[in-house]
Amino acid sequence: MRDIVIDKRMNKNGTFSYQYRFEIASVDGKRKWKTKSGFTTKKEAKEAAKLAQQAYEQVGQVVEPSDMSYADFLDRWLENCALDCVESTIKGYEKKIRLYIKPELGSYRLKSITKDNLQDFITKMFNDGFSKNTISSVKGIITKSFDFAEDRNYIVHTPATKLVIPTKLQPEVKTRNKKHVYIPKNVMKKIFERFPEGSSAYIPLMIGYHTGLRLGEIYALVWEDIDFENKTLSVNRQVQWHAGERTEEEKKRTNGTSISNGYWYFAEPKYRSYRTIDVDDILLEALKREHQKQLKAKDYYDEYYNQYYCDNEMIFKKSDDVLPINRISQEETTNKVDFICRREDGSYVSPRTTQHISHIIHTQLNFPQYDTHSLRHTHGTMLRESSADFVYIQRRLGHKNLQVTIEIYTNHLTDSIKEKGNIALNDIYKE
Repeated sequence: MRDIVIDKRMNKNGTFSYQYRFEIASVDGKRKWKTKSGFTTKKEAKEAAKLAQQAYEQVGQVVEPSDMSYADFLDRWLENCALDCVESTIKGYEKKIRLYIKPELGSYRLKSITKDNLQDFITKMFNDGFSKNTISSVKGIITKSFDFAEDRNYIVHTPATKLVIPTKLQPEVKTRNKKHVYIPKNVMKKIFERFPEGSSAYIPLMIGYHTGLRLGEIYALVWEDIDFENKTLSVNRQVQWHAGERTEEEKKRTNGTSISNGYWYFAEPKYRSYRTIDVDDILLEALKREHQKQLKAKDYYDEYYNQYYCDNEMIFKKSDDVLPINRISQEETTNKVDFICRREDGSYVSPRTTQHISHIIHTQLNFPQYDTHSLRHTHGTMLRESSADFVYIQRRLGHKNLQVTIEIYTNHLTDSIKEKGNIALNDIYKE
């Protein structure tokens, strides 16, 4: 075992306490220490340190000579994931690893982590009130990373088998579920009065409200996705933001401002939810008017009309392998992008505009519950109010599976749904 160090510390009130520390597995090549303070005597601190060190050193059975920390291994695993995963997936992994996994498990040696350690971690997340979706995502990362470790002979056997998310227990802290917001019709009326036809926000808001598309799907739509004759809209892609890295020289040149090397790019829809959905007459007419307006604007602005292109073809298919990032720019290629969401001069209206829209709705319209997901949830709820089948809603919204749709739209009791339920209740017991 490594040496234990006991430090004497002066408290703010002038009294003294003791802290222990001992060296643990390095992370990113840097020395790391496990510490704990607040002991009243040196002896008390030393005894606690011995127990803590023993627990750390014997956290699991040693099966390989490597002393690599789980944190360092996860970095290596992410590098491998980048070979066959889309960028958005990698970003999602990185976020959950940074926020949840590394703080709890990162300092332990990869070879020493046991199934009990992992199950305790999952159970702790449950008791801390994290949502089932978050826990499930974290569990998936842990399972995949240890499967990779076993496959590449970092460990003999993976400990991440049959990990269980508690379902029959009550969490110690209220579950952190993000509330789905339903926008009443009177509020939607105010929103469209504030962002009327002709404003850059009108078409994105109309599409979201009338189709339930995800944010990235709305702003990825091009005119060839609309079939005016058959009254349908096809979801073939989404847009996402690639945060470009800046060199120190670039940062210095811009004096640390937020100027970025990032760009928008096309990716396949979330969960590969390619779909063609029906479009109602009101939205269809609004799209027709917008299309005609853009055609006239192109003629008017001529060479000064903003044009956009992408590196690869815009139509993804379920059968396609993972494609490289399909960057969007104004550099001319053979793949022209005729966006639906654009301003009079042709400039692209990106998802960034939703921040401004939300701010206006929160402050000027006094509806602080609104977020970018609200339109999608409102559309689904309205369909359910009208007794649309869950299968229809699932396929229209592009949910991963039917259970997700049922869980969301059976937990939102609107006045209309309640009224229909009461009518049905009374009908049941009529003689």
